Amino acid sequence: MLRVSGRFRHPKAEDCLVVKTDDYGIAVDDDVTPKKEIVSDANFLEELDLLLFPPVEKVLIEIFERARVPRLGGISSGRGWSSISTFQRCPYLWFRKFIEPLPASIFPAMEAAALAVGTIVHTFLAIYYTRMITPGYPFTPELVRDQLLLKANPDHVHEGWRVFLNYALFYQREEIMPLAVEYNLQDPRTGESCPYDLIAYFPTTIGDRLAGTYNIEHKSASRFDDNMLDGWSNDGEVIGQMMLWKRLGLHHKFGELRGTIVNLLGKQKEPQLYRTTVGANSWQVGQHEKDLRVWGAQMQHAVATGNFPRARAACIGRYGKCDLFEHCATNE
Repeated sequence: MLRVSGRFRHPKAEDCLVVKTDDYGIAVDDDVTPKKEIVSDANFLEELDLLLFPPVEKVLIEIFERARVPRLGGISSGRGWSSISTFQRCPYLWFRKFIEPLPASIFPAMEAAALAVGTIVHTFLAIYYTRMITPGYPFTPELVRDQLLLKANPDHVHEGWRVFLNYALFYQREEIMPLAVEYNLQDPRTGESCPYDLIAYFPTTIGDRLAGTYNIEHKSASRFDDNMLDGWSNDGEVIGQMMLWKRLGLHHKFGELRGTIVNLLGKQKEPQLYRTTVGANSWQVGQHEKDLRVWGAQMQHAVATGNFPRARAACIGRYGKCDLFEHCATNE
């Protein structure tokens, strides 16, 4: 038998339904005495990893603050697509993230590897293109990588560097003129906002990508399936960026927007690269504006009535389990 917090777990047997026994083999399944938390090897390793390596975002904030340089990236202010898409996915999840957040202990203690690597890759790319605009920028991707290695999980740092380096080498001769990096835009009238990873001008036409100004969205992914490669023409974040570009007159500053280039950086064993272009369609922008007004009204109604139902069809989605999966499944 396996010992668990002063009790024994009874081996499974077809002719016995006992689950737990005490030291004498007496069944204690009806024992209501509070049990100590079971600490498995997996939990122990997670806690140890958390103690050894703080979250990547925390380390990056420290690096930029120490140099007194504004953090490239970060969270967009206002009501962005993250808030709206969360409400569309599950009103209860939106409530617990944006209205009355649960204690931090409810959420996974470990920073997901995919999130950590994605954050690192975005930071390297932001620095890479910022230096094209401002050659004297104090950071280089190599410098930030070395400082990350002093505190962050080295596995995440090395993986982020591997993905970024593959990209930098492949596109090193590309004709591109970066105009803005990590550009945050907010409509002061509605509060709607969005960040632009990179706004750039391409002086020549290559293939189906015409010369002109584009919004470039960086995405890192482990798999390049059809959804990931070509599923962006109906993406709310992409359409929302085009909507605010038009509404707030960014063409006066950066030129007419040709469209959005979704810049995919693969994390496969042999990293792959792929770019898909989404044209700036005025009819789609009009649809999106109308839809957002309806969704905004539903969000206001939910707050006014205090009704935030769980959308259990969304508990497991494209990126796995929802952050609140255990909370909703166990009622803790």
